[in-house]
Amino acid sequence: MRAAVCGYFNKLRSGRNNSSCQPSNHMQSLPSKMLGRVFFRGKKTMKFSTRMLAASGFVMALSVPSMAQTIEWTAGQIGGGWYTIVSGGSKLLEEKNPGLIVKAVPGGGAANPTKVQNGQSQLGMSIDVFARAALDGVGFYEGKPKHDKLMMIGQSLGDTPYHFLRAKGQTMDMDTLFKTGTNIRFGAVKAGATDEVALRWVMAHYGHTYETLRAKGWRFINADYAELSSGFKDGQIDYLFFAQGLPGASVMDMQTGRDGELLNMPETLLADIKAKYGMGSGFIPAGTYSKFQSGPVKVLNMQTTLITSKDVPDEVVYKVTKTLCENEADLPKIHASLKDYKCATAISERPVPVHPGAMRYYREKGIAQN
Repeated sequence: MRAAVCGYFNKLRSGRNNSSCQPSNHMQSLPSKMLGRVFFRGKKTMKFSTRMLAASGFVMALSVPSMAQTIEWTAGQIGGGWYTIVSGGSKLLEEKNPGLIVKAVPGGGAANPTKVQNGQSQLGMSIDVFARAALDGVGFYEGKPKHDKLMMIGQSLGDTPYHFLRAKGQTMDMDTLFKTGTNIRFGAVKAGATDEVALRWVMAHYGHTYETLRAKGWRFINADYAELSSGFKDGQIDYLFFAQGLPGASVMDMQTGRDGELLNMPETLLADIKAKYGMGSGFIPAGTYSKFQSGPVKVLNMQTTLITSKDVPDEVVYKVTKTLCENEADLPKIHASLKDYKCATAISERPVPVHPGAMRYYREKGIAQN
């Protein structure tokens, strides 16, 4: 029967038999009785079978989902404010844009421009000074491959203040610690994160590096926020320096296991970092952490910038921009620090060029004229 079917098709194509012909896989799976009914009942049946096959192809086409589009959004360390923002933001983007899949991955403000430049991630959290330095190839990025593809979508997606925390029983302020401290157990995030690069700036302000402080007996624990929290509560870390959106989840956790105090950063340090690197300052408002402060605390503060690459299609960036702007009121539900995000002022400062896809939306809404 199957040989007859094969020969029948060859006659239709060439008018002759071909003994070497083999039925296709889907034909091989059909029962012989069905093959007989389909192909050997004359022209009327043949017309019916053609219509049947065409209809089945149409049904199959309807049943195949449209191609999903996957992008990666790189955040900060797990347990930090950026990771919470990116995790929640990814879900929002997927909910509002069917067919778009957004993968949230850990990263760091200093490392993320490179991940975006190289196409590893299509979206990234960074800060204004790092995004600009990467584009210009200066500072942390001096001597490294060009970051000429960097562009931005908007700013102030959770501006992030730095925290300098001292455990109960410790007595040194920031100046005294870095000038005279010995045998210090100090916690910071992993290398490549924005926080860790800023720590290097702080050490340089006092004329130190990791090596010179280790020579004075300092022991550094570089870990993610959750690990730092555990280390502080367990008594393994006495001083910490890191950045988190308010209120920081890991800071809230630290309060549950050990007493401590958030300290003001010296004015001379704040002025030096501003002059050399462009990072500003701000306050952790009174009452943010009930057990760690008795009033406002003056600290370094970084302005978060959502970066992307010129290689990312305009339509994708347009969707991201539109979703953020049109759900502005709901963003603080993802993280409280997102109350600072305002679409109307998202590109008032432009450390790197605005992506054309984002600019299209801003022009449509009258936010940008050029």
